[in-house]
Amino acid sequence: MDKCVGTPKPPPSLPELPEWQLRTLIRSLQVPEPGPKPGRPRTYTHTHILRIHVYRAFMGWSVERMLRELRRDPSLCRALGLPSVPSRATVSERSKHLPWQALWQRQGGEKTKRRVLALDATALPAQATDPEACWGRDSKGQWVYGYKLHLLLDLDTGEILAHKIAPTGLTSVTPANRHDGPVGWALVRGIASWEGEKPSLLLGDSAYDAEGLFQAAEEKGLLLLSGHNRRRGKPRGRRRGENLRRLQRGAYRRLYRRR
Repeated sequence: MDKCVGTPKPPPSLPELPEWQLRTLIRSLQVPEPGPKPGRPRTYTHTHILRIHVYRAFMGWSVERMLRELRRDPSLCRALGLPSVPSRATVSERSKHLPWQALWQRQGGEKTKRRVLALDATALPAQATDPEACWGRDSKGQWVYGYKLHLLLDLDTGEILAHKIAPTGLTSVTPANRHDGPVGWALVRGIASWEGEKPSLLLGDSAYDAEGLFQAAEEKGLLLLSGHNRRRGKPRGRRRGENLRRLQRGAYRRLYRRR
């Protein structure tokens, strides 16, 4: 504690810390680990995943940006004590087991922080002999024979918030030719309502540009920001029209690029 007389100087903000000092600080973080699991031991511990999230939070990076920087800069990987660079799927899966609810809660009854979520469909190629698979396009527009995995993600933490279709409870894996919109609607309908000072954002590409999905998100306390499907012409419906106008504003365009 500072014993000097007078008004104490405010501490420097964390982003102003020297790079080596920030890395040392993150390297010192430790969290309790679960007991050993049967079979092959875990490559990445809870501590590894937490360090990734804390470091990128200081830097203002998304999970994707953090993983790119780790691959680009091996010294950062070593500084955080990581054995290697995990995949996005590994970060998402392991993040589910960290106590995010407790970390996001504020003391004193304050409302939760605004979050940025995303609807995403990932192509899962299959063998040509699989009779239940179908031809469809992946996120880059390339044809793929297989399936799609539909997810609702938290872009800040990498946490998977929904991967089952309500009300069936079935895992959201569909043939690759299944349209993303109806599955996204079912995922949104199946989650709990969100509360906060501002509605949390839900990002999605033009496949989710549907009035019913905008309404479902609104009912859950989410503000859906989707791409505009130009093939459908001028948006019909109040919410689709409002979405198109938001996309023309700089702040929302920058947020939309986080998909």
